[in-house]
Amino acid sequence: MTAGPLPPQPLTIDHPYPQPPADNYFTISFYSFFEIPESKTTQLREQLQKEWSRDLEIVGRIYICEQGINAQLSIPVENTHKLRAWLEAHPVFCGRIPRFNWAIEHRKAFKALHVRMRPLVATGSDLSLDELSHEPEYLSPEQWESELRTDSGSGQPLLIDMRNSYEFRIGKFDGAVCPDVDTFREEMAVVRDLCKDKKKPIYMYCTGGIRCSVAGAILKSEGYENVKTLQGGVIAYGNHVREHPDKQATSLFKGKNFTFDKRLGEEVTAEVLSRCDQCGGPCDTFTNCANRSCNLLFIQCPSCAQKHEHTCGTDFCKSRAQMSHEELIKNRIPSIWNYHLRVRPEKIFGSDGVAQVPPSIASSDGFVPQALEEKA
Repeated sequence: MTAGPLPPQPLTIDHPYPQPPADNYFTISFYSFFEIPESKTTQLREQLQKEWSRDLEIVGRIYICEQGINAQLSIPVENTHKLRAWLEAHPVFCGRIPRFNWAIEHRKAFKALHVRMRPLVATGSDLSLDELSHEPEYLSPEQWESELRTDSGSGQPLLIDMRNSYEFRIGKFDGAVCPDVDTFREEMAVVRDLCKDKKKPIYMYCTGGIRCSVAGAILKSEGYENVKTLQGGVIAYGNHVREHPDKQATSLFKGKNFTFDKRLGEEVTAEVLSRCDQCGGPCDTFTNCANRSCNLLFIQCPSCAQKHEHTCGTDFCKSRAQMSHEELIKNRIPSIWNYHLRVRPEKIFGSDGVAQVPPSIASSDGFVPQALEEKA
């Protein structure tokens, strides 16, 4: 299937804020499903890596494959128009990239630019453009809010958070079903189990929209009739709330939107839904253990960050965090945790707020304790 081009996108971009961010970087995202010939993907990856880094000073994460592109970027304010002009002048992207999805909070959120050839969403199987063409119904933030408020009294619709369990710890929509999963594949299995009636209305949301576009296409192709998703995801809804200060008190989303970059979250409303994984006090600030071979993802308050030197608390991680770059290279070790444990601090921390990780783990080829392995 060859997707037809979208109507030409305007080169005049309305910046979401009248004043540029303090570090002069906007953070934006976009995705689009369309055919990219396999013969062009490698060349395209190399071109994006070279020209966007050199000419546009872009940092971020880009995935490309034969089904399209998924991009999360930080870009100097003055180069945003140049990026749109570059896209509209390129034979592969011209007319195919929708309006940028502007972050709720802006800063340089990535260290470097990485362009990779890989699936746009980790579904566990290859999806064709024909399958992806079975789109769900997209609702603007205003429509989304209106329908959820209207339908909430009937008890009929099913509102599903399509993100991973650690993401909704710090923020979610009121009344959402939040499956306790770590991957998109696990999420889809739960959704099918929840939605036995294929005629029942399903409302889905995620960070920026792409996971729901894919999930909605899968469900529609399987015969589900009434699948709706929040266009632009929590990011778009958060901007909707920010643009209408009177909606802060009545926002259906509470807390922060988790982000997969250095920010690790952006505030939608001031409510704090979570607690520090080390002391139990109210906190919604995610961090990674400063020992990169640990890299445990957890919530840490300022007091615990100071007490534990921005680590998970083990003496081993504290000592690794103090090493110079040269020392770390000389004493390189494998990652301590597999993915499922790295994002599950509740399985790692003891009652004293210190990760239960014997130093011997890191010196034994990444050995993970059998007891913890079985919990994963």
